[in-house]
Amino acid sequence: MNMKNITDKNIDLKKLLKKLANQTPGALYQFNFYPEDETMFCSYISEGVYEIFELYPEEVLEDVNKVFARIHPDDKNQIMNSIRESTAQLKLWKETFRVVLPQKGERWIQGNAKPEKMDDGCILWHGNLIDISEEKEWKKEIEIYAKALKNISDSVVITDKDFKIEYINKAAKKLFGYSPDELKGESPGVFNSETHADNIQKKLYKKISRGEVYQGELLYKRKDGSNFICDMKITPLTNENEEIYAYIGIQRDITAKKNKQQEIEFQLKFQKTLSDVSSDLLNINSANIDRKINSALKKIGHFFNIDRSYIFQFSNNYDFVSNTHEWCKKGIEAQIDKLQNINVNNFSWAMNKLYNNQVINIKDIENMDINKKAEKKLLKELNLKSIVIMPMHIENELFGFFGFDFVEEKRAFSKDEIRLLRIFTDFITNAFLKHIDYQKIKELTYHDSLTGLYNRRFFVEELKRLDTKRQLPISIIVADIDGLKIINDSFGHQKGDCLIKKSADLIKNDIRDEDILARHGGDEFAILLPQTSGEEAENIVSRIKNNTKKSSSYKFNISISFGIATKNKIEEDINEIFKLADDKMYQNKLSENKSIKNKIVQGLISTLEVKSNETKEHTVRMTKLSLNFANYLNLSNSEINRLSLLSNLHDIGKITVDDKILKKSEKLTEEEWEAMKKHSEAGYNIANSSEEFALVAEEIYSHHERWDGNGYPRGLKGKEIPFLARVIFLIDTYDVITSGRPYKKEMSRSEALKEIENCAGSQFDPELAADFIDFIKEKY
Repeated sequence: MNMKNITDKNIDLKKLLKKLANQTPGALYQFNFYPEDETMFCSYISEGVYEIFELYPEEVLEDVNKVFARIHPDDKNQIMNSIRESTAQLKLWKETFRVVLPQKGERWIQGNAKPEKMDDGCILWHGNLIDISEEKEWKKEIEIYAKALKNISDSVVITDKDFKIEYINKAAKKLFGYSPDELKGESPGVFNSETHADNIQKKLYKKISRGEVYQGELLYKRKDGSNFICDMKITPLTNENEEIYAYIGIQRDITAKKNKQQEIEFQLKFQKTLSDVSSDLLNINSANIDRKINSALKKIGHFFNIDRSYIFQFSNNYDFVSNTHEWCKKGIEAQIDKLQNINVNNFSWAMNKLYNNQVINIKDIENMDINKKAEKKLLKELNLKSIVIMPMHIENELFGFFGFDFVEEKRAFSKDEIRLLRIFTDFITNAFLKHIDYQKIKELTYHDSLTGLYNRRFFVEELKRLDTKRQLPISIIVADIDGLKIINDSFGHQKGDCLIKKSADLIKNDIRDEDILARHGGDEFAILLPQTSGEEAENIVSRIKNNTKKSSSYKFNISISFGIATKNKIEEDINEIFKLADDKMYQNKLSENKSIKNKIVQGLISTLEVKSNETKEHTVRMTKLSLNFANYLNLSNSEINRLSLLSNLHDIGKITVDDKILKKSEKLTEEEWEAMKKHSEAGYNIANSSEEFALVAEEIYSHHERWDGNGYPRGLKGKEIPFLARVIFLIDTYDVITSGRPYKKEMSRSEALKEIENCAGSQFDPELAADFIDFIKEKY
């Protein structure tokens, strides 16, 4: 073999060893340490070092201190001390320590190295480093799971693959009453208390032997023989070859839960049935009472599993009783036709019970006493086995009774069932009472509760009643309050209600006693004018409008739109006349809507100036500053106009804020500040109610948003905030801090600009802030 072949083989071997080293998990290294001055360096390190320290081999070879810089500060002394000890005793170096990496963060590393002392006094280590973070976490999890398994509140039973019990936790011991030694080697079948326990266990074992999870409920028994309902889950445990080596079962006593669940299900069913019966009995009238009562009897029959449910009513002199309503279960014969005008004088025992408001509950009709002979005879003729009868009293008078028959089997109602049945019968009794008092109740529902005027129902009935030839000509005026939504959005519905009542009073003062004025809808009134021409109706509207304008004592300017139509011929449809008046009102409202809404908003601005002393001056200063800054920024005419409008309207929402808060001289409390912060959204709603002002509604909504997203009300950030909102925020802030507040002294111009500069990028758009500072310095 020549020298070249030997050299080539050495080169191939070196490559092979390097490749093996680089493919070995972790990092292989050679570390040199001089104990006298603790000089150290690394003479070799495999490529795996990057996974350990996030350093490349050449970095480590160049400066081993880069490795030590990655070691967790709390572990550095431990590492150095162990190196010194290994050096002194030439014993195996083995340490577990933490590193802190730029990408992976904190990791756990295990190192092993064997020291060797060289002739020059250097200690040479050959070793490896591996990342054991996952192993650490795994062991930690194992410890947690072991503690959890031991102390979990649910019972845990573990068996081997042959279903022999190997382990039970504390909860299992408590649940079943056995000690671990008593159950060791036993089958879980020892707990099964079902009727066919052996068959159930076989099916269960067969299922889990296939690797399937079993989950279900079984009747289990304790050591003392007591039974309970067990909710259980059994899971096969498999190894890496998918072979079952054990089973783990989790058990829980759900007896109380089951009982509670059944009780809840019963209550839910009861509440639903009661709700359905209640819904059936709404809006009882002569046309639907029989149908609705029978529907209620059906629902009661289904709920209590009754064969027949029915109602009897007494004649006026109480001599006779008749079956008036009945429901029968499928297959049960109806009796209503047979049970009419029955003479009650023969049934003294039953009548005495009913007069005294007592329930009759007979489980076995065959065993009724001799003193109930007549009642027994009748009930046997009806082929009944059991019956419950409940009296129906209305206004303390016996009105009739409810009957509930059992034809197919005997049954006695419990006290609880009688109590629930009474709830249902009370609903039906109340329905009868409502029907009897219908006319009286109807009279009471003819007035609007807010205004005291007649309501729509009364108006419709009067429209029909007065639609006669003698009343011609009949004029109808439809009136609708303008801008009610703005008032509601600005001040709340309480103030809106005040506007409705004031409007009602104004209209009422200008009509005759014989005219019918009704509140026809939320903000709409209708006036019925019998024997009134269209011209006379026009005069009435004129009077109302004049008096509305004079109504200066009220906080808001009241505006009402009107529509008039007149029926002159009997063949004309009065409903079409009303529709014509309504259409005219709507047309008038549309033609004046924009002007009216703008006037209302202008009125709100004036009101705001009264509420807050500084608002008018603040607005004037802001408008001037806005126009100058807009020109400085070379904004378009459209943007300049919107910015000018925004200067006037940006704080319009403060109209909804309490005067005391607006005029408070001290710093606002947290609660007061939260109330103040709502003015942005209120202003948005007010502006949106007017087509002219809706142009800046979004900017009003956003004029307190901050560039960093910490503003209000929506937390918008950066350029999510509308441009003009960012502009007005700057101008508003500058004016406020240079003009001061009752609770805060004003700043000088230079101090204010410094404040804006400091807040650029956080509170303000940084580019706009820079432009604004330059603008102020240049122009002011």
